[in-house]
Parts: sequence; structure tokens; C-alpha cells
Amino acid sequence: MQEARRENLTYGLRHIAFNPAEPMTDNQLAEFARRICHEFHADPEHTTLVIHQKDGSTHGHLLLPEWQQDHILDSHFSWIRLEKLARLEEIRLGHVLVAGRHDRSIAKAFRQEGKVHEAQQVDALVPEQPADMPRAAYTSQSHRMAERQGLDLPQLKKLVDSLWSKSDNLKAFRAALQDHHLTMREGDRAKKRLGAHIIETSDGKLIGSFTRLTKVKMVELRRLLAEEQQQTVSKPETDIKSTRLPIRRTTEDFYDESPIPKPPDTQTLRHSDSP
Repeated sequence: MQEARRENLTYGLRHIAFNPAEPMTDNQLAEFARRICHEFHADPEHTTLVIHQKDGSTHGHLLLPEWQQDHILDSHFSWIRLEKLARLEEIRLGHVLVAGRHDRSIAKAFRQEGKVHEAQQVDALVPEQPADMPRAAYTSQSHRMAERQGLDLPQLKKLVDSLWSKSDNLKAFRAALQDHHLTMREGDRAKKRLGAHIIETSDGKLIGSFTRLTKVKMVELRRLLAEEQQQTVSKPETDIKSTRLPIRRTTEDFYDESPIPKPPDTQTLRHSDSP
């Protein structure tokens, strides 16, 4: 950090986390970290690599100094390059390839590098329609914030996805969320993105966007919201049940008693005798 301040850099460290879908040994993770260093022109001897296990899976956390003694750490198209390294490592280790948002660009880069076989494997991951490209359910920043709040986002994501798959409509989905102390509401940026809704805990902790968590397209969500609103508006204004007057029974023989008091017996009035 002192070196970064000396060189007038905004950031002093870059954190790159990687969580393989299939098991990797510590040596394999360390070798992958070295490939990351080579890709971004970082000195592998001047880094920090933390390997730890969480929830039964092994994670890697690589810290790279932004100032590399005589140059700044490369950051050009960093996300695409990281995905490219991940696909290449999966192919190298024989893992199942994980689809990403930049697979088309990655396949093109492999061809330019002469890696035709690798390009063909990545090509198979590219969806036919651009709208079907995978999106992350939440960002890494959201994940770190959730951890500080004591939330398990991966488990909550599975829960929300499961609840949605079992719900026939938004009304049923909202009810299912409430059973798990979750709510769905219009997002704070709904004016910029019409129909955007978020899911959060009952105490206001953000879980994520409805469309990201459920993989429902925004067009479909807007249709569901319009359908939900129409059902609310079309409810009859006059409900015959509301016109019934409540009657409270006070005694067991209530219905045997006449609701109208009987008039007194008619008697003949007699004038008193005069003295």
C-alpha cells in the first residue's frame, strides 16, 4: 500500500478469488495462481496465495500488488482473460467446462493462438440466442457483503430457485417466500429498469435480483406482474358476504325468544265510583 501511494496509484492490491467446481489439489491451485500471474505480468514470487476450505470445497485467494516494482499490474480486459484461464485449466484437468458470458470471445482467442481443439470445446458452450447467456446470481461484492451479514447466498439462491419452481404464479411465490422470512419488492432503481424486483430478508438484507436468482427474463417478469395486477383489479367491488349483518347469539334459547317484546294484556279501564 505504501508503494501504491508513492506511485500515486488508486489501489494497492488486487484480489482474485477462484472456486473450482471440481476438486483441485493445493499444488494444482498454486500452479493456476502462477498462470494468473503470468497472464497479468505479475511477479509470482511477490504475491500472497491463501488456500482454504469452506462448506466442503477448496477456494483460492490470490493477492497481487498493483505496483510490480517497475510497472503497473495489467488490467486490460481482465475479466475475459480470467474466464479464458479458467476454461483452459478445466480442459487441462479434464473438468466439466463451466459456461461463461465471454465464451465466444474466448473461443476466438484460442483459435488465434492455434488452440483449435480448445476453441471447439468452448464453442459448444455458446448458446444459440444471446439472451440465453449465463449471468451471475450475485456479484462477488454482494457475496462478501452477505458473508459479513451472516447470510449464505449460495444456499439462499437454491432456496429461492426451488420456491419459484414450485410456485404457479407470483402470489404463490410471495407466500412461499414469507414462510421462509423472505420478501419480494420493487427495486430502488425500478424507474430506470421497469419492473425490476429484488428479494430480501424480512429485516431488509438484500439477497439479489428476482430475475438473476430465478433466471426468469425481464420480459416474462413484466408479464407476470401485469397478470398479478389484473387479478387484483378485476376482483368484484361488491361482495355479497360484506352485506351480511353479524348477529351475536347471547343465550342458548336465543331463537326461541321473540325478538319483539309482547305488548301488555289489554285491560278495561274502570272509572272509580264517585264518593
